[in-house]
Amino acid sequence: MKNLFAMTAALLMGFGASANNVQLVVEAVDNGGVVPGNTYRVYAVLPSAQHSLHAIFAADEHVLNVATTGSFFQHQYGSSSSLDVNEAIVGIDQGLAFDSWVTVGADNSENNNLWTIGIDYTNFLAGNELTVTDGAWFVVPTDVQAAAEVGNKVLLMQLTTDGVATGVLNLQGRDGEGGTWRAHDLTFSTTDAQVFGCTNVEAANYSSDATYNDGSCEGAATDGLTGIANDSNFNVFPNPVFESSFSMQFDTELVLGDQNIIIEATDLTGKIVLTSEYSQQDVVGGNRLVIKHALAAGTYTLTAMHKDFSQATNFVVTR
Repeated sequence: MKNLFAMTAALLMGFGASANNVQLVVEAVDNGGVVPGNTYRVYAVLPSAQHSLHAIFAADEHVLNVATTGSFFQHQYGSSSSLDVNEAIVGIDQGLAFDSWVTVGADNSENNNLWTIGIDYTNFLAGNELTVTDGAWFVVPTDVQAAAEVGNKVLLMQLTTDGVATGVLNLQGRDGEGGTWRAHDLTFSTTDAQVFGCTNVEAANYSSDATYNDGSCEGAATDGLTGIANDSNFNVFPNPVFESSFSMQFDTELVLGDQNIIIEATDLTGKIVLTSEYSQQDVVGGNRLVIKHALAAGTYTLTAMHKDFSQATNFVVTR
């Protein structure tokens, strides 16, 4: 079948414009010597918290390649994607936590809706390079996995290797206006791997080992305050909301401390139709809350309240 990704992209809402301000960054992950080699995670860094990413693909002259000068570690209980990283098995065999795999956003099987089309992972699963000329791994654009984490990052893959890993990737996503963007021939090398953490010396969680500020910095070390800054913003993803849950995404690290955040939705008459409280343990990816709802189709106002912070935005539910 010719040009599988073009067919898939049409289903994923269009072809879109080029995006030149999307970057790849590599995180060095400490595997504690549990498995042979070094472990890395590759992320796409998007232009804003309102951008999302839903596909890593190859099509036409844009080949996708992930290679290593050595070999990729492949765990016996793992597979080609994060769909097969079962946290229950990780608790028994820690080596699975450092398996090599591809993904969009998710690092294990829980609530993971990843799809693949047109990709043969046989060589990759044997520890060798992954080369794709026509195909993709992806989630649907409205899936919360497509939303960026704190620092506007989306996880693309984890690689454990005894050599130097390099790659050429092509990405597709949506911008803050709902339009589709593409970025072609983005490259990475594990020789450029960074230690993620907070690099702000004034922050309470400053790390002297960190070489890349991942957006996780918390309140000033001098006052130890936690909470949401008054100038923080959040958006609803996806918007319109199609399913029984949506993501409430902040543009900075969401640090609630010991006080819950209250979320309310009101309809056009001002009636409160949804109210929930969320604690720090409910925060996903450092900056998101997943809101479950049973709202009818319509337009609503979503309000977030925490300590001195209060902000609202409108969103639409379709059925």
